[in-house]
Amino acid sequence: MPGFSPVIPLELDPSDGFSLTKTYKEVGRQNLKTLILTNPGERIMEPAFGAGIRRRLFEPKAGTTYAVIEAEILSQVASYLPYIKIRKIIFDELKDPYSKQDLLHSIAIRIIYYIDALNISDELEVLVSI
Repeated sequence: MPGFSPVIPLELDPSDGFSLTKTYKEVGRQNLKTLILTNPGERIMEPAFGAGIRRRLFEPKAGTTYAVIEAEILSQVASYLPYIKIRKIIFDELKDPYSKQDLLHSIAIRIIYYIDALNISDELEVLVSI
């Protein structure tokens, strides 16, 4: 079955060669994840593309840092993915399963979004760490 674009990270698939996104929901999810995980300057010909979450990993885990990250995500989505409407961004605290301490230098983000033209709601969970 034909697809829209390769799934990232690339995976081999016996029927398609490389695994492909098969639905518009998968395409929207992959585009949003790519936008969040890309640092500005990494994308050729689009130096402003990307939310740059990794550069915030060493900042204090506080409301102001999360507010800056949320503003960057909202701004980037409005500029590059206007068909996606962000409903809510949730920052989850990560704990080490053994010591029960906060994991430093990791950010877990849950984004609840809506694609109006397709009447699709979805949720994306992203873990950014060193």
